[in-house]
Amino acid sequence: MAEARIRGTRMKTQVMSPKRLSIGQMMMLVALTAVNLAVTLSALELDVGPQVLVVLLGSIDFPIVWKLILRRPLRAFHYTFLPIFVVSFFVLAVLVVTERIHPLGLLVRLYQHLAGEETNSIALAGFLRVGEIWMACFLSFTLACATGLLAAWFERRRGWDIAAFLRGSFFGFGAANLLAMIDGAVWGWEVESRGRAIGRLVLLGVCLIVGGLVGLSRLRSSTVGSEGIRSHQE
Repeated sequence: MAEARIRGTRMKTQVMSPKRLSIGQMMMLVALTAVNLAVTLSALELDVGPQVLVVLLGSIDFPIVWKLILRRPLRAFHYTFLPIFVVSFFVLAVLVVTERIHPLGLLVRLYQHLAGEETNSIALAGFLRVGEIWMACFLSFTLACATGLLAAWFERRRGWDIAAFLRGSFFGFGAANLLAMIDGAVWGWEVESRGRAIGRLVLLGVCLIVGGLVGLSRLRSSTVGSEGIRSHQE
């Protein structure tokens, strides 16, 4: 009993004590910051929106810092959060730019009702469009967080190795892009026929599923939720 308590105390102190960054990790962080500044300056010259820059750089920087620099494992939450955040943001951003949706429409109508204005001075000043893009970013972040937490819950409570499936799906996505590049080099890059476009979508779906199944068999996570494993054993 005493030895078990001592081991438990040591494990708690190890978990509670923060890990210090080494000199090599600090140098990698500084180098990554320098690269981000260079990319930001180049993007400002090309008139790239700050929202797009934040989403792209944040999505690339996070796995680099988390996995390569801090050397922490990527879980189901990370594999689910990143692609959903990026894809949903660009979909919502395109819908906002083309004025198909207005995320701040309810707030604008409320402001017009309270201020008694028929025309919106905020929209005329150009602030509404910027606010709607940032609102699209916030909605994408919220959706990605909710989906990531749901995937983490299934992995923890049900024992499903969602991280391994998504890890393999990323490799399948890369294989689908490689096959699409080969197809474009042989038959041309412009996809004019509808059948060819549907064929590429079917190829993408097959590669994602096959890659996920390979990930479940070859790229399994080292640890899955203990509660899920216990429930399966019972």
